[in-house]
Amino acid sequence: MKCRFMIISVILVFLPFITTGQPAAEEFVSNCVLAAGNNTTYLKDFRVQLPKAGPDATAPVYKANMYLMKNIKYRFSVCETPESAGELIITIYDQNKELICSLDKSTGKKYNSIDFVCNKTGLYTLWYDFLNGEQGSGVGVVYMIK
Repeated sequence: MKCRFMIISVILVFLPFITTGQPAAEEFVSNCVLAAGNNTTYLKDFRVQLPKAGPDATAPVYKANMYLMKNIKYRFSVCETPESAGELIITIYDQNKELICSLDKSTGKKYNSIDFVCNKTGLYTLWYDFLNGEQGSGVGVVYMIK
């Protein structure tokens, strides 16, 4: 009986800490995930935090591998935190070949999401970096489009 009372007491003491709202990072990710639209199914998110590139150094990159299926249409979205100095960019590679990027290098226009129809089942590499090697944090989200 004493043991049961102790367990209930401990739970009651820690309950306010367990039931408080989401931390700011979780809320940020949730808001980014929900911005994709109704015709999508969430698959995965990647939390990215990169330092500023040093002088004469290549920009830091967060790389992630993801298995994609042939004839499936995917949406890749990026969101930066308000504190980020740079804009988050995603580039999708099949082995060493760049397939699509959220930055149009010819115009300099950056897109918050890009759609990609997979032509071959396999492992693809997602590169996340910040424009001009700036410091930043954000999230990349992958969806399947219905």
